[in-house]
Amino acid sequence: MKNHFTAFAVLSFALFSLTACEKPILDEEAENNSEQTTVKDENANLILRVSNIRQISYDQVTRAVVDITGYSSRLNFVLYQNGEQIRSLSQMQNDADYGQVALSLMPGTYKVLVLAHSCKGNPTLTDPENIKFTNSTSFSDTFYYYGDVTVGTEATTHDLTLTRASSLLRFIIQDNEIPTGVTKIHFYYTGGSGVLNALSGYGGNVDSRQEKLYNISGLTTPITLPIYTFLQADEGKLQVKVEAKDNDNNVIVERTFSDIPMKRNMITEYSGAFFEHNNSFTFSANTEWDGTIEATY
Repeated sequence: MKNHFTAFAVLSFALFSLTACEKPILDEEAENNSEQTTVKDENANLILRVSNIRQISYDQVTRAVVDITGYSSRLNFVLYQNGEQIRSLSQMQNDADYGQVALSLMPGTYKVLVLAHSCKGNPTLTDPENIKFTNSTSFSDTFYYYGDVTVGTEATTHDLTLTRASSLLRFIIQDNEIPTGVTKIHFYYTGGSGVLNALSGYGGNVDSRQEKLYNISGLTTPITLPIYTFLQADEGKLQVKVEAKDNDNNVIVERTFSDIPMKRNMITEYSGAFFEHNNSFTFSANTEWDGTIEATY
């Protein structure tokens, strides 16, 4: 018998790094701290299948539910019992059974955590209330499911729908040209969290400084750079320091932006002429996720 578990959105963290009609920009290399990968189990009595994720759209067409394949590059499946992690498996997008795992477990009740993201490595998964992503593995759009599953002696299949946990700042550089020598944009930001609490769907209670580094060599403006975080409440504000660097990591231009408004499950678009200091950034909003706040600086 097939049981259906659906995680509904709790007001809320690309596609590797999503951009609005821009070319994708890749992060600097980071370590891959992958955990155990999935293996087929012919004696499985529990099958977990991620078929959909909700609130997918960062673009102009809203789709309430979409197939997980083709959107997130990494999946984590974790089972807990009596407060302890007992299984942790990960999948990459090119794995043959991406989106499905078959497990052989002792009968009983388990907590199931499933994460979909596009980070370069796995977060810390020992505690579902303290799921830690790091600057080295990067941050991305993140979806999750957390709930109970009862395992018996006969095989059962559970179709899971994941809910978005992340909020997005799109930083848009609209200068007519990039100064000679600038090849990198480095963000340092606070006000959100790199920790997800899967019980609440909010960011962790401890403030953290997140970082994101982009290589913009050869790109032309406008350039859209996505910044992901988990908010600790339904609304929050980011403090962002932005450094434009050369190949030797010398800082060419540095600017700091305070009190950028953010909301859970929403996009803030912050745009302006970064290198021309006389121009102000502004912001505005539309509602493709739960919404988009668009601003200029």
